[in-house]
Amino acid sequence: MWQKMFGRSARPVEPDAAGEQKAEPPVTTPVVSAWRIVFTILVSLFFLFLWIVIWFFGMGVIIFRGVQAGPLILCWTVMMLSLALWWQCFLEGWRPRWRKWVGLTWLAALAGVIAIPTWRWYTVERFKQLQDRIAWHDYDPWRKFTKVVVVESDPAFRIARDLPRIDGAYALYPVYSGVVRALYERRQFEAKRPWEYLQTNGSDVTFKRLLDQEVDLIFSGPPSRQQVADAQARGMTYEITPFAKEAFVFFVNRSNPVENLTRDQIRGIYAGKISDWSQIDPAYRGRIRPFQRNQGSGSQTMLEKIMGDTPIMPPLREDRRGGMGGIINDVAGYRNYQEAIGFTFRFFSTEMFRNGDIKLLSIDGIAPTVENIRNGTYPFIADCCIITVKERSENVRRIVDFMFSPAGRDLVEKTGYVPVDRQ
Repeated sequence: MWQKMFGRSARPVEPDAAGEQKAEPPVTTPVVSAWRIVFTILVSLFFLFLWIVIWFFGMGVIIFRGVQAGPLILCWTVMMLSLALWWQCFLEGWRPRWRKWVGLTWLAALAGVIAIPTWRWYTVERFKQLQDRIAWHDYDPWRKFTKVVVVESDPAFRIARDLPRIDGAYALYPVYSGVVRALYERRQFEAKRPWEYLQTNGSDVTFKRLLDQEVDLIFSGPPSRQQVADAQARGMTYEITPFAKEAFVFFVNRSNPVENLTRDQIRGIYAGKISDWSQIDPAYRGRIRPFQRNQGSGSQTMLEKIMGDTPIMPPLREDRRGGMGGIINDVAGYRNYQEAIGFTFRFFSTEMFRNGDIKLLSIDGIAPTVENIRNGTYPFIADCCIITVKERSENVRRIVDFMFSPAGRDLVEKTGYVPVDRQ
């Protein structure tokens, strides 16, 4: 390329028939004009800039939108480098063999860039996750068509100032959002920043926020042993008031023929001793995928209580996007594989999520119905509680008292839980 730009070298003078060299006019090297040199440099810089922009754009897509970033970054970088090298081969007129190998390298890297996310989608992403499709805003207290149960409270319970800050478990959000609707003065609630008074972060986060005194009370299941130890390490004690009961349920893909599990089979699955569905139903084969939740979540705490002293097998893990676009390997959220089994609370699965592709299992032949929760025959029943760590203020006590009033019990029951008497 450079010889074409800046001229060719002089040819050697060939001798004539008599052996004498012919006199030829001197070969002059063409002088390259300054504008041509500047133009060539600018074009080269433009393509270099364009290559860098495209490379960084691809890196951004991989890091902020994808998973399995390591292999994708390698394939993308090799693809871009081989593209630049192939362009250089073309300009310099390198041998066809070199151009062929550079082109094959580019095609192989391109195949990797396409195949890795495609395989990820086929094996993971196309299966529905349990918690990804909840429209939380549908349960906002004063939304026009809110799904929150609206009840009329006694004026003695109303709260007009010093609103308590509430957080809690996902499955109980419709309950304590309904409490806010029934008790809080709306203008006071919306005057500042409503999200300070009402949030839902899941039990693994809300207990920490309660100990840090970022909230005044939480609606959750009872704390885990680790959460109790965390409170004791700070010199704090949980004050726990159960107000309702709920069924802790296990579920599978709708196409799974299994309808019932025993308590021993549940323990065997989550201890890793039962690993194939054929050990439960000889007519159905498939390696069991037992999904779990993050440590400290209400449902994981309930599983630990069910397992007792039986060690729980390590949870399935999955690469996913984390904060600031990073890729983290975390406990895999339930995906509706045909061989999967998961757990949650009945109301969350039947009302908030309503996934027709899963079915709830009976335990020891008893279905998780409201009636079986009420009469206590279903084996896995969890308490729904109001929990605090500091001395309860007058307004917090009003909320607790409201939960046992006729209006509060009506709110709990119409939402889908089973209210209990005050202990």
